[in-house]
Amino acid sequence: MLETADEVASSLDHVLRTVFDFTSFRPRQREVCASVSLGKDVLLVMPTGAGKSLCYQLPTMVKDSGRALVVSPLISLIEDQYSKLKALGICAARIHSGMSRSESYDACEQWRSGKARFLFVAPERLGVPGFLDFLEQHKPTLIAIDEAHCISTWGHDFRSDYRNLSNRLKRLRPASIIALTATATPKVQQDIVGQLELENPDIYIHGFRRENLAINFIRINPENRLAAVSSILKKETGRLPCLIYAPTRKVADHAGRELSPDFKVGVFHAGLPADERRSVQAAFMDGQIDVLVATNAFGMGIDKRDVRTVIHLAACSSIESYYQEIGRADHRLPIERKAEA
Repeated sequence: MLETADEVASSLDHVLRTVFDFTSFRPRQREVCASVSLGKDVLLVMPTGAGKSLCYQLPTMVKDSGRALVVSPLISLIEDQYSKLKALGICAARIHSGMSRSESYDACEQWRSGKARFLFVAPERLGVPGFLDFLEQHKPTLIAIDEAHCISTWGHDFRSDYRNLSNRLKRLRPASIIALTATATPKVQQDIVGQLELENPDIYIHGFRRENLAINFIRINPENRLAAVSSILKKETGRLPCLIYAPTRKVADHAGRELSPDFKVGVFHAGLPADERRSVQAAFMDGQIDVLVATNAFGMGIDKRDVRTVIHLAACSSIESYYQEIGRADHRLPIERKAEA
């Protein structure tokens, strides 16, 4: 067990190099990882692409018997984080509605046996009869609540299971909790802390400004927007891959059909079968699709390194949603472009 700050620092550096193959921390990661490693509850607000995921993954791997339950809102996000850990040779498991019963059973077995260091679930999974009983018998050492702003901005009606997390997670204490998000107003920050009943949490607010992202707004009538999108993407090289956000499933399907003669296009929304969504996401992540047209069911927390353009076909429901979605453009490239149509 790590007890001193020096022991924590030494262990974090060692595991960062040997497990995650990084030579150094990104700005502000170290202090967050140290707090989590010491067993403290944490609220972390950090920009997309700044390395939030490492702030629960590294402290989990630092402890010999460390295991993290990760609560995530979207299948696409769960699959993304699961795949990255597997690529590092870290045993992880996930359970979601797109999996078969036998696959979910295998995931539970990996967790029960202690083989899996990470278990990814949606908040609704904690309400499935018997699942919390199972976790009580095989408790995590850390609970990570990803996209924690959903507790406040969605929890009241759209995702009620986020509002029930506190009562359910009490049964898994003394595991510490880290709540992570890229965007949260002061009111939302207070709501997250209150709803999760974080105990004397360390709070890290690391801003949201992304100086290397260029944002453009264009006023265009709805009937002309897809033609404008096509023109934008054809006008200059280096604007692909592109992620296009549509306000509805119907608009997403229509845009996919209209753009497919000129680009390799995929469509992603909650109305498609789970297998098709997984296939489209994998194709986009692997570079087989140039343009992905999606509703807000796609993209939260997705880390694709070469997205060059993000286009919205309609205004978002909130500034927070817009901020989340433009963050899909990869900040590590020298120029990012986004256009609002």
